[in-house]
Amino acid sequence: MKLASLLTVACATAAYAAYSGDIVQYWVDQSAILVNGTTIGGLPSPPSGWFNAIVQGAVYEAAVNSADESLAFQQLAVSHAAHDTLLWTFHGTRLYATIDAAFASVAVSIGINASSPDASRARETGEQAATRVTVARANDGIHRYVAYTPLPAEPGSYQGRPGGPRIPDTPQAQDLRLFGGLDNVTKYRAPPPPAPESPEFEQFLVQVYEQGGNASVKRTEYDTETAWFWLESSPM
Repeated sequence: MKLASLLTVACATAAYAAYSGDIVQYWVDQSAILVNGTTIGGLPSPPSGWFNAIVQGAVYEAAVNSADESLAFQQLAVSHAAHDTLLWTFHGTRLYATIDAAFASVAVSIGINASSPDASRARETGEQAATRVTVARANDGIHRYVAYTPLPAEPGSYQGRPGGPRIPDTPQAQDLRLFGGLDNVTKYRAPPPPAPESPEFEQFLVQVYEQGGNASVKRTEYDTETAWFWLESSPM
């Protein structure tokens, strides 16, 4: 099941339905508001990649299971799936009112009478999709504690940026069960860096100095803007 297929369904649905927004716009808006690497209600927001994959999975499930229904029905089913997975991932931050209010505004725009049989069936479709996905991810390793000890400041050892956190963000990701039915993650790992005493290591070191120096004459303006972007948006 590919995200491209979901987007095809989403665009086709949005083109003719009563609700003017995309059928996945609800959760897209909420993810932008709620997941930004900051603290919410005294607790950090969940990892954005992990959280978005869960919501997308439930949205896809609801879209597929309602594909033979009316366009408005599909929108309502997908919105219920997004709502329930949002609450599941954010329950620790107690953002129930925020998520409920966003869902209510979308549901009204879709235009299905809340007391109608179609509304009940659409809700059931969305709830079942959300339950299937969240149950599948309930013990996926995201909550596993991983003791991380900063490495000594010497060549070949990972070092965080000066002034940044001493522990990498989400170190338990190494044990996270992969999405999409992928198996052993070690198959997808990049090869290790060259040994500090090797000629290859020296070449990379020189490149870093030449590109990263404050007075670098080799770094382009584009490279500088890219570096600032990743510095400002990364927890590392």
